[in-house]
Amino acid sequence: MDFGWTPAQRAVHDRMRALGAEADAAAPDDRMRVLARGGALGLPIARDLGGEGLDLVTTALAYEGLGATLRDGGVLLAAGAHLFGVALLLARVGTPAQRRAWLPRMATGDCMATVAATEAGAGSDVASVQARADRTAAGYRVTGEKRYVTWADRADVYFAVARDGGGAGGAPARGLTALLVPRAAAADARPAADTADAAGVRVGAPLATAGLRGARLAPVSFRGCEVGPDALLGRAGAGLAVFQIAMTYERALILAFRLGAMERALGEAVRFARERELGGQAIARHQAVAHRVAQMKLRLETSRLLVYRAAWELDQGQRGQAEAALAKWHAADSAVLFALDDLWLRGGAGYLEESGLPSAVDDALGGSIHSGTSDVLATVVARWLGL
Repeated sequence: MDFGWTPAQRAVHDRMRALGAEADAAAPDDRMRVLARGGALGLPIARDLGGEGLDLVTTALAYEGLGATLRDGGVLLAAGAHLFGVALLLARVGTPAQRRAWLPRMATGDCMATVAATEAGAGSDVASVQARADRTAAGYRVTGEKRYVTWADRADVYFAVARDGGGAGGAPARGLTALLVPRAAAADARPAADTADAAGVRVGAPLATAGLRGARLAPVSFRGCEVGPDALLGRAGAGLAVFQIAMTYERALILAFRLGAMERALGEAVRFARERELGGQAIARHQAVAHRVAQMKLRLETSRLLVYRAAWELDQGQRGQAEAALAKWHAADSAVLFALDDLWLRGGAGYLEESGLPSAVDDALGGSIHSGTSDVLATVVARWLGL
């Protein structure tokens, strides 16, 4: 078992670390463009489809590099939803025509994608979604309300999960159906009851989240959106299985950037403990302080092992659902405790907004919710154990 990195992998990490610093220095609205221009949105996409063709372990290392220098966790979450939640799904289950149509533009950021699954009554239980995908002679008509959609107002296409409503030719309804709904999807030609209910894709105002503001979460309404048969991902009625594939990639990799963020914060914590003096000696000499920092290191390294293990499993062609759930669960919980330890280490000074640490706590808390809460992920692992 080799725990080292090749020179080529280190070069990718260093390149992404430099790109993260460039994005960090850019205006918030420009950061995604910087990432796209630097190739961060196409790393694991095949070369013949516009990407770099990297394996997922190397991709995770690249995103660790981004997180080390780019402090905007929201924009990195949005990049992950685009790449891990949609692009990798397309590469896995898309038809050759779908891959050719979408992936080259996704790799460059010319087409931004995101996941639209959560609803008012279907968050952790995606099987309960009420959005409908009614079959028509020309494809599907999508209707429903989605919540907490990442990068909602800037996405060009939404990976949507909807209840199969049956329809054309007497086709029976069956399960869930997964579809790609373009922002510019044709609207149902039937007149709306009033202008407020006009058909098409409608994006609500960005939500005032406590953290991860760069992710630009907002509600999205699909109001009689007409899409062709080429919008279907996988088989009609098999949308839940398709969604689980997307979530496996996302859970395995979405918090890889947090490894870099924790590495950066650990370095800052070590320096602070060495330089901050009380009673004429560095606080690092106090065992309670030294142990707190040592625990931060423990959480970082265990998170690394689980994230890279999950990426490796997927690289080997394994389903990797349990490994991805473990990686996301542990990394998310570790990031929250890590951020709190970092704040507590500094006492009152850490509670000031100017320190940036309260915002880091808020960002980490967001990571414990998106892509599956700890309880959802524990259920995935328990089922894998046969419980």
